[in-house]
Amino acid sequence: MSVTQVVRLHPRHRAYTSLRTHLLQSRRTLFAQVMSRPLPQTDQGLPADVLDLAACEQERMIDDLIAQRAYAKLRQIERALNRMLDTSYGICHRCRADIPLSRLRAQPDAMLCITCKRLAEERASLRSTAWRLDKPAEEVYRS
Repeated sequence: MSVTQVVRLHPRHRAYTSLRTHLLQSRRTLFAQVMSRPLPQTDQGLPADVLDLAACEQERMIDDLIAQRAYAKLRQIERALNRMLDTSYGICHRCRADIPLSRLRAQPDAMLCITCKRLAEERASLRSTAWRLDKPAEEVYRS
């Protein structure tokens, strides 16, 4: 039995088809956004004012963060599309339960069910708190 036949037999096939369409559209949009970014201009001289230099540096850093997030989202979308091909889409990677359609509609590239995602976020929060407790008290209150 081919992958296509297995997917067609899956009871959530229609929902997956619309989710796949949504993922493809998101991929096109993100790809266009990434490709339309202006290339950094190196031929310009440095600004004469220190404040202008700081503003330029901050703007460059923000542009880099936006690009990094777009690339990360593109990777997540590609992984979701690949999971659709190998029929592991819609199955939690941690507990192997079906991910509810409501979650997939809200976040089509989701890899974890709601329960496992909540647990992962709680663990990340605990790690973050433990890391902050290693810092001196004045640094914790400043951040």
